Amino acid sequence: MSQIEELTKTFGSRAKGLEIFYLLNGLKQVVRHGFYDKELPEVEYFCKKNHLALEKSSFKILLTEKNGYSNKGIRIETDHPKGMLFVYIAKTQETAQQAKFFEEKGLDLPFGLLLGYPRCCVDFFCNSFNENNTNLELRPTNIWTNTVQRNKDWVLISHFPCSSDCKESIYLAQQRWEAVKREDSHLAQEMMKNLKPS
Repeated sequence: MSQIEELTKTFGSRAKGLEIFYLLNGLKQVVRHGFYDKELPEVEYFCKKNHLALEKSSFKILLTEKNGYSNKGIRIETDHPKGMLFVYIAKTQETAQQAKFFEEKGLDLPFGLLLGYPRCCVDFFCNSFNENNTNLELRPTNIWTNTVQRNKDWVLISHFPCSSDCKESIYLAQQRWEAVKREDSHLAQEMMKNLKPS
């Protein structure tokens, strides 16, 4: 079993497992994902065993869209029986705490940059995302920046690219794909097959 397969099993999806793979391989400095209460013990155990810092949000998110992947949710108290906590995972406690702080204060620009997103894409998000416009996915014309398959767990980047041909996003995706290919060449081929725009 490849490291990516193990991470997918631990973190509950290929996309989440890949983000941790990128973190472990120096391609990201912090990862933020949502987990339900029952999923947290395995995630916490993994982080402790692998000397990764983990911070939990001081709120939960209750998703408001029911079909597949959702970008929209409402903040609820952490003792609410439903909803998921955001977890910030990094190699240092300071970085995990910084990510938590930026998100909780609504500081999207420094938060996006800390997550490793290109500045142009963070600006695009800050200028475009709002309560009435939560899906910033673009019509896919480039294999590297295609995010429309993420609800099927096929994605190389975890941000909304400012354009399908964003050079910085393409560079990030290519770096990540090369790392995946070194670890699991079959998965890398499957990614290309599934991300190819139709």
